[in-house]
Amino acid sequence: MHIIGCFWFYIVSINKTWVPALDFIWAGQRKINVFWDDSESDLTYKYLVSLYSAVLALGGNEMGPRSELEIVLMIGILLFLAILNADVFGEMTVLVAESSRLKVMF
Repeated sequence: MHIIGCFWFYIVSINKTWVPALDFIWAGQRKINVFWDDSESDLTYKYLVSLYSAVLALGGNEMGPRSELEIVLMIGILLFLAILNADVFGEMTVLVAESSRLKVMF
């Protein structure tokens, strides 16, 4: 999640048009760019928001990409995370089935 969060922050910092989910509360107000305003948010806040967004992407949540590059990369990230989720849940299913089979044997 750290790598995906840092990668996403690097990509969105190119254009600085991305509005993170936490800053949607400022939509329609003058403070819409709180995330990009260095006087309003420090690097820790930006890291935590990027990490939060990466965790949301793990569940298939919309990240709100703005540019074509962000859209293409987000498609790749979401596909990768969907495959990762499928693998984790598949392995869990195999473990539960194996546990049930061993339980029946005893």
